[in-house]
Amino acid sequence: MAPNALMIGTAAAVLLSYWFNHLSRSYRVPSVMLLLLAGVLVRVATHAYHATVALPQALISTLGTAGLVLIVLEGALDLRLDLGRRRFLLSTFGAAALGVGLTTVALGVMMSAVFGLPMPLALLAGAPFGVISSSVAIPTSEMLNRDEREFVIYESSWSDILGVMLFNALLVASMGGTVALHLIGGGFAVLALGVAVALGVYWLVGNLEGNVKFIPVLSALILVYALADAMHLSPLLIVLILGLTLNNSQLLHGIRWLRWMHNDALESELERLKHLTAELTFFVRTFFFLLLGYTTDITTLVDPHAWLYAIVIVVLVFALRWPALRLTTGPGKRQALWIAPRGLITATLFFSLPTRVSTLLPSATLVLVVLITGVVMSLGLKLEERGALGST
Repeated sequence: MAPNALMIGTAAAVLLSYWFNHLSRSYRVPSVMLLLLAGVLVRVATHAYHATVALPQALISTLGTAGLVLIVLEGALDLRLDLGRRRFLLSTFGAAALGVGLTTVALGVMMSAVFGLPMPLALLAGAPFGVISSSVAIPTSEMLNRDEREFVIYESSWSDILGVMLFNALLVASMGGTVALHLIGGGFAVLALGVAVALGVYWLVGNLEGNVKFIPVLSALILVYALADAMHLSPLLIVLILGLTLNNSQLLHGIRWLRWMHNDALESELERLKHLTAELTFFVRTFFFLLLGYTTDITTLVDPHAWLYAIVIVVLVFALRWPALRLTTGPGKRQALWIAPRGLITATLFFSLPTRVSTLLPSATLVLVVLITGVVMSLGLKLEERGALGST
């Protein structure tokens, strides 16, 4: 591809994504759906002119991983912790854990019955679809009131973390390991590592000098994430701990032996980090979903088997979400009921499945699940909005 064409395409994609964000706020349509559809249309156009470019699957997976790190960090940097809000923290954790667990088990039972998989492999195949995608949920939550938005940010972040932990544990189990041992041991290991990384970055953000400081910090974070992931730990917990530590530094002031780490420049530097993270997240998310749509063969989207599996998965996702929220938060989260999208985290985990498992589902199932959950979420939020307006 000519350099000029690549530059034009990259710039046009960013501008298109920015426009999609504005459309998303106006019409309650997730911008990632529009990006996916745009990628599919570009694929159709290039195929018609015999100019289709083959993209390596590793490129999509790498973008997905980078986007996941940035999205969870961006969400965590917006969260304020209050020691008096234990009930809220437990309810969001419980909603995420119950949602991931129920959906994974239900899909695992279905896939075991349909494909004849042993239960560890069947649960592994269902795990990617059991996770709420924070890459879609967090931007969508901007449309909600502050309480609902905060709930969605916490729940989707917990869902990503717990989903990855469960996926890695099931992956170990499929190779003959023990799920409980990996979850407990890996959880404590990554918690200790997360605290160490968070304290180190906390000091660096306030004390590094020069014009270039945040790209090296983010690069170090991605390096730690990749190393922890290679050991089948749950590195998203590291990212969440880091974001919470930076945005809640007041909690460290009461710890005497950590006071020396505080720097008065931290608050201003933290604002710069937030802006940079938001910009990078927007950029990576744009190209992940565009390329995911581009790598989807349009002919596979009319496969009736792909539609059947996708619809069954989506029905289970939303059918199980109601009891999960009801049991953990009560009847008050009506809008949050509809925010159960599948997206970047689902695709990232799906691409990490063993080939003998991922090839059982039709190739378009993943994209269809992302699109249908987005449509259901959009329609559900519009219905809730009209209902609220009608009752006033």
